[in-house]
Amino acid sequence: MQSHISSRFQPLRRRSRLSSALHSGSMNRSLLVLLAVMLPVPAIAADLAALQQTLVRHGFRIEIRQPPGGAYGRFLSGRKVLEISPLVQDLGITRPVLLHEAVHAAQSCPNGRLTPLKLDRQSSPVVESRIRYLLNNHYSQEHQGLEQEAFRLQSQPDAEALIIAALNRRCPNGSE
Repeated sequence: MQSHISSRFQPLRRRSRLSSALHSGSMNRSLLVLLAVMLPVPAIAADLAALQQTLVRHGFRIEIRQPPGGAYGRFLSGRKVLEISPLVQDLGITRPVLLHEAVHAAQSCPNGRLTPLKLDRQSSPVVESRIRYLLNNHYSQEHQGLEQEAFRLQSQPDAEALIIAALNRRCPNGSE
């Protein structure tokens, strides 16, 4: 199933697939635990409407489709597309996944090449420990800096405002 989201997500509903995914062991438990620790608020994308509108205004698209390899999300810089797995709704992690991929969108401005936003933010020691675990076990050395920044920013209470400000600063006039 593929759908394009322009300026808002449809209301999310939890489905019974969450239970089956948890019990079958088919999902990355480390990532789920990290996301739960980082952002314990129930995932409802409607609360990220301003971020979604900003992404669209700057020429990005959000598509609901399964990224390769069972990932929950990915950012395609050349196409300015944020791919979000339909499974994230079932897992209740739409918010952190969308925030994470939106950080990568901001990192891609102004020229499509991902560079750090250089926002000096820290997370709690527990979250920092989980981020280190994920980086060391799931990401190549060359991408760790960008991923660390995305994980840290998605865990901030003011993540949406930080990302919107970065998009507006780095992607002027919606041209990039």
